[in-house]
Amino acid sequence: MTDPVPPEIDAINRDGFDIERFFQIARAVGHGKALGIAYDQSGPDWAQLTMEARDELVGVPADGIVASGAIVSLVDTCSGAAVWQKLDRFEPIATIDLRLDYLRPAFKGDTLVARCECYKMTKAIAFTRGIAHTGDPERPVAHVTGTFILRP
Repeated sequence: MTDPVPPEIDAINRDGFDIERFFQIARAVGHGKALGIAYDQSGPDWAQLTMEARDELVGVPADGIVASGAIVSLVDTCSGAAVWQKLDRFEPIATIDLRLDYLRPAFKGDTLVARCECYKMTKAIAFTRGIAHTGDPERPVAHVTGTFILRP
């Protein structure tokens, strides 16, 4: 016996994955609400999300440097969204590996932008890559690569 699909998920997947609706829901509760991650734009195998670097996200108060955990959460969420874009549906996935190369700090008041793509998918694994920046993709804060298991 399969569990009924919650109405929110059914609505997100009704005509293919509705990423905007997904982030309306995700931004209103829990982790998404605490971080303030917002949908920006997307394509068939990529997503772009933003996050305002508020006081609560600062990890080094003396310098106003954004905590690395907030940036990890942003790019992990963006990478997962890229997988759902490529699948064209929301379904459970799990991060197997996420590698970040930090290139420079982000500061309180910055708008962080993450853009990730799902560049390869097998029956069980999705592969992603992307960047986080503060407005200029030529000056990234971090590069990211990730692998995700499908239907864990």
